[in-house]
Amino acid sequence: MRSSPYQTFPDMSQGSNTERIAYIRSKVVFQTEARLGFKRYLHELMQNPSPSAERLVFMTAPSGMGLTWLIEEFIAQNPPFTQDKTGKSVIPVINEHIHPNGEIIDYCDSMRSVLAVPGYGAMTRKSSYPKTLELIGHLQTKLVILEDFHRTHSFMKHQKIAYQNYVHHLISKYDVRVVLTGPPNIWRWAMEDEQTLGRAVQLQYHEWTSNDDDFIEFLEGFERWCPVRDGSSLSRDPKLRKTHGLMASLLKNRVNLFSIKGLRQGQWGRDPTFQELRAELETEQNAELDQLLLRFPANWY
Repeated sequence: MRSSPYQTFPDMSQGSNTERIAYIRSKVVFQTEARLGFKRYLHELMQNPSPSAERLVFMTAPSGMGLTWLIEEFIAQNPPFTQDKTGKSVIPVINEHIHPNGEIIDYCDSMRSVLAVPGYGAMTRKSSYPKTLELIGHLQTKLVILEDFHRTHSFMKHQKIAYQNYVHHLISKYDVRVVLTGPPNIWRWAMEDEQTLGRAVQLQYHEWTSNDDDFIEFLEGFERWCPVRDGSSLSRDPKLRKTHGLMASLLKNRVNLFSIKGLRQGQWGRDPTFQELRAELETEQNAELDQLLLRFPANWY
C-alpha cells in the first residue's frame, strides 16, 4: 500500500475486533486529497478576500459522496463564537440548511435561534428577514453556507426568489462569501442568471469511478481498518473495484456493516477475503443487515 502524507488515521489492521468496531463508529473519515482540497478552499475563503467572481461558490457533489460530512468537519474546525479586541462577539461562519417549507422567514428564525445572539431572538415576522441580514453584518460573518440548495427547485416562485435575493444581499451589500451545497443541478441558477454567473464559481466533487485516484486513496484508508485477510488487494485489484461489484457495496455501507456483523457474531472465525465478502454481499437477503444500517450510521466516507 502506498503511503499518503494526508492519511492521518491510525492503522487498525492489527487492532482487535473491539477496537476496530469502536474506531469505525467514532465518526472516522478516510481522508483523500480531493476532500482536503475542498476544505482548504473553504479555509481560504475565510482567511483571504475573494475576487468578485468568487463571492458565490456552488459546492456540488452526487448524493452519497459525503459532502454534508465534509461541511461538518469544516465547521467543527471553526469555533462558532470568538471575540475581537473590544470583546464583541464574532461568528465567522454560519451554516444552516435551507428550510424545507420554503419560507425564508422560517429559515431566518431558525438561524437566529441557533446563533442565540442577545437582542436578536424572538421578533415580529415582518422584521425577521431584514434583522437577520443586519445580524450577519453585525457579527462580522465572512462565510455563510446554505446546505441542500436543491430544495429550492421544488419551491414556489416567490419562495425561490426570496432565497436568491437573500444570497444577492449577502454578497453585494454585506460582502459575505456564500457557499451553496447540493447536487450538480443547483448550478442551473448561475447559468440562468447573468448577474449570478459573473460572481460565481462551481467546485465539483465528482462521482467516483473504479480507476479514480481519489477513490483508490479512499480504499487504501478503508483497508487499514477493514478486517480482511488479503490486506491491500482491494485498492490494487481492478476486478474488486468494479462499479457494479464491491464499489457499489462500499458506497451503500455494506462492506463495513457486513464485516461488523461477522465480527460481532463470530461467524467468520477468521478474517475473510474481499472476494468472500463480496460473494456474501451479493447474495445477502437478510433484513438484519438493514437494521444494522440504522445502528451504524453512514459517516466513514
